[in-house]
Amino acid sequence: MEHFGIISLLPSILALTLAIWSKRVIPSLLLGILVGTIIIDTAENGFFHAILFSITNLFGAIAGHPADEEAGIYGMGLVSSPGRAEIVIVVLLLGAFIAVLNRSGGAFAFGKWLADKVKSKNGAQVSTAVMGSALFTSAYFSSLATGTVFRPIYDRMKISREKLAFFLDSTSAPINVLVPISGWVAFMGALMVDNIPSVEDPIVGLAQTIPFNFYNLLIIVFVYLLASGVIKDYGPMRKAELRAREGYEPDDLDGDPEDAYSDTDQDGAEVIRDGKASDMVVPLAVSVGLLVILGLWNYTIVNFADVPTIPFGGNQMLILSFSIGIAVAFIKYVSSKLMRPKEFLDELFEGSKSVILGGIIIILAVTLGDIMRAPAPEGTGAAGYLAEVAGDVIPAGIIPVSVFIISAFVSFSMGTSWGTWAIMMPIAISLTLATGGDPILAAAAVLSGGTFGDHTSPISDTSVMSSVGADCQHMDHINTQLPYALTAASIAAVLFLGAGFIFS
Repeated sequence: MEHFGIISLLPSILALTLAIWSKRVIPSLLLGILVGTIIIDTAENGFFHAILFSITNLFGAIAGHPADEEAGIYGMGLVSSPGRAEIVIVVLLLGAFIAVLNRSGGAFAFGKWLADKVKSKNGAQVSTAVMGSALFTSAYFSSLATGTVFRPIYDRMKISREKLAFFLDSTSAPINVLVPISGWVAFMGALMVDNIPSVEDPIVGLAQTIPFNFYNLLIIVFVYLLASGVIKDYGPMRKAELRAREGYEPDDLDGDPEDAYSDTDQDGAEVIRDGKASDMVVPLAVSVGLLVILGLWNYTIVNFADVPTIPFGGNQMLILSFSIGIAVAFIKYVSSKLMRPKEFLDELFEGSKSVILGGIIIILAVTLGDIMRAPAPEGTGAAGYLAEVAGDVIPAGIIPVSVFIISAFVSFSMGTSWGTWAIMMPIAISLTLATGGDPILAAAAVLSGGTFGDHTSPISDTSVMSSVGADCQHMDHINTQLPYALTAASIAAVLFLGAGFIFS
């Protein structure tokens, strides 16, 4: 037995329910993992044994075990693959990098310069969307860097932190799916080449999906329409905006946006560093530029020129680029006497500490996803169960919209786009090829559905990073964003339905 039937979905359902009800992500994820390990151990050793060893099994799942393809072991938890540890390193480096950019005064100087150019709320919002879209090399970096720049501007203009988080989230994962310069593209392209016989070049295959990638295109368009004021706020976001306009101030700022970029001396007196815009722009430009060069080389140039690939994966590229950015910042700040070496190192350490909570959430989120994806007895087999149910009920004419909806449900439940794509791509393409449909359209439906969950789920790492970047309560971000995402998803579903009948 590869799954436990509908009970296979119980860990994710309970985690999501508790997260929405309690607005506490870590306990919710721990509950989901705990329930999953109890289900697995009960099937193997009985309920009494599962309860007796529940705590051991819980933390054993989080620590995890490596994948072993020959033995059919998917892998789980932190040690599932080197990439898991690399993700944690990326998060710590990001926190450190953003911290020194903040404390240098460079981010504040850049924000003041930008604020002088931006004279209206709509201008600030459109500028946020442009910057978030431009930093397409990394979803994490886009959210944190853009959030750092625009938090004081939003606070000054009394725009809610929740709206900032929405813009950050909506210009991170969706952009990474549409623009072919990131580690995401390598993964998506590999899935397409493996599953679609007509696709030999991953970049060409992904380019063909762009016109049909309805959700990602729509949410980006929605962002710019909302930012420019063409679409007015509604639902929980409207309430958040009203609170901001009525004088609500984030607790960490105490009513003064400059506090986000200030420091204190030995007597506790406040000191704002006299940084320049270049103190943020130069290290950031070097880091982003290196990411673009590495991404273009490995994911684009190698497909058109006979050159070897650089032996770096997506996470390793991020680690390298952020490390170089930190080194450039160190040289610039110390040489200009903006910071002493000890001060710089202290800020790095403090910045790393500030994102530890986000790192913990990411580790727990991927562990819960592992439990849901892996077949029994390694996991609960939720992926296999969903595949089995989907294969039985999807008629040929509505495959694209059905694939989109199921992929969206799976990704929302698991909080991951990559896991959803890996699960759903073989199912969707097989169903489409068997019924004579367009496999490119089916692939686009999977990509769109997978991104929906990555964009909206409380247990999604990119959503967590957007909350961190905006410095707002995570569940407040999820609750205010969800109506907007569902609006785009509903329109996308209609378009997938129409396209399914046209191209079937």
